[in-house]
Amino acid sequence: MDAIRKEILKCLDDFSYDDDKLITELNCITENIGDEACQVIFSVLTHLDLTPDQAVDYWKQIISHRNSMSESLGRGVNLRTAICDYFCTINKSMTNPIIIEIRVLEDALYSLRYDSLTGLYSRRAFDEVFVREVERANRYGKELSVLFFDLDDFKDVNDTFGHLAGDEALERVAQIVMGEIRTIDIASRYGGEEIIVVLPETGKAAAFVVGERIREKVENMELSYDGQTIDLTISGGVSTLPIDATDTKNMIANADIAVYKAKEAGKNNIVIYSENRRRFIRVDFITDIHVHEVDSKEKVNVLDIKSADLSTGGILFKSNHSIDMGSQVQLQIPTGIVDEPLLVDGTVVRVEKFDSNQFDIGISFIKVDGSARNELSKCIRKCICEEISVKKET
Repeated sequence: MDAIRKEILKCLDDFSYDDDKLITELNCITENIGDEACQVIFSVLTHLDLTPDQAVDYWKQIISHRNSMSESLGRGVNLRTAICDYFCTINKSMTNPIIIEIRVLEDALYSLRYDSLTGLYSRRAFDEVFVREVERANRYGKELSVLFFDLDDFKDVNDTFGHLAGDEALERVAQIVMGEIRTIDIASRYGGEEIIVVLPETGKAAAFVVGERIREKVENMELSYDGQTIDLTISGGVSTLPIDATDTKNMIANADIAVYKAKEAGKNNIVIYSENRRRFIRVDFITDIHVHEVDSKEKVNVLDIKSADLSTGGILFKSNHSIDMGSQVQLQIPTGIVDEPLLVDGTVVRVEKFDSNQFDIGISFIKVDGSARNELSKCIRKCICEEISVKKET
């Protein structure tokens, strides 16, 4: 919507003294973008909240009304004059309109609509847009996801480097967020160091991928203030409509719960909300891995794995070799991100026997440092992107 609005405002500026050309250009925008553009035209010029169908119908009537006025007066009538006359004397949607230069009004509206520091939506504007998007998703049976971000240890940044440094950090993070989302997505500064993003027509897995890209870019961001380096990370939570909630309040509450779990898990994480208390997203991961029992001299190679699922918190695989519950193990996992397998320590937390030669074994990772977690996150993100690509092709 914002991109369409900017295009229409530019058109109004460029052809402010040539109404015939202005109408032609506005018609071209509507033809190229669709009825939604006509809806935005009226939003800009009248601030009436019309449906796309209403906007198209009114636009045709106003153009016809302008032509009639021009014929009666024997001169061209300004488009804005025709719009005002139409809505005051024919349609009567307006009773007491005021005259104000559009740029003055747009500047005032911008200060209400956007956060002055980050350039993201203000909380008030976000609340209005979010309600609309949730209603639309429910009406048409579409998925919609919320990404809730919270900067890690932001108070320490302010206390150590000062509030101006904190402001710069927030501004830089906002730029990263805007660079990683689509034009149809909505990003807002929700609280002091909280940023929320609404992703229409987006499921859990795809939302997680967006969150991971943002998390990684924030972690790798080079940020310094007054000659001092600031290390910054971000934690995030994902909730999805209709799986987790179907209203705005619970969508945000569940995403906030997921953020809390991300912080609890060590920060610098993206966690998907789940009622079954699972903290990490899991993906299908079919490969050969090597498992070494730390407490045993015997080296166990687990090969010919039929299936596995992987998360940043652990791995589940099938094997013809049983391992005792609670055993400490070391795993070599070929993630495909770097040439060498990733070495991770873990604990056996699940052993389930299916038949005489088949065991379902679950490993919970321990001692996973930042670089290992990043490699796991990249591997999971890659698996999700490949799965989404396959679904699009089919």
